[in-house]
Amino acid sequence: MRIVEITRERFQDWRRMRGELYDGLDAGFHEAEMELIFSSDLATCFIGLVGSGEAVGMLEVSLRNFVDGCLGGPVGYVEGIYVTPEHRKRGYGRELVQFAVNWFRSSGCRDMAADAELTNLAAQDFLRKAGFGETYRIVEYKRSLDKA
Repeated sequence: MRIVEITRERFQDWRRMRGELYDGLDAGFHEAEMELIFSSDLATCFIGLVGSGEAVGMLEVSLRNFVDGCLGGPVGYVEGIYVTPEHRKRGYGRELVQFAVNWFRSSGCRDMAADAELTNLAAQDFLRKAGFGETYRIVEYKRSLDKA
């Protein structure tokens, strides 16, 4: 697999895989978040290509100052990792994780982290097999600070 940083020409592939990974988010949210990631100095997306350029995986990563269970920053964070169902069990997920390891190390990180939904047992199993150790189980909350 060849892993390349996202370009606008690959947004359609990225959007398709995000839609499959992040089920339940509306198209407007995806588009806005993709633009934020694409324009960020602290986050990016990589696409895994096989054959003549077929997109079979994606890896969204960021550099965070603070992550539960990690001391000091930056901490490399796997925001999202996905391999298309028909290309799973071929080692592509492990390749994406190793790519993240190398990218984070080159960015000055000592640790890397990721998360999985409490109900997504397949993702939890993948992360354990990829060498991640569980740190906490939480439910996250958000409160908007828009002016009232």
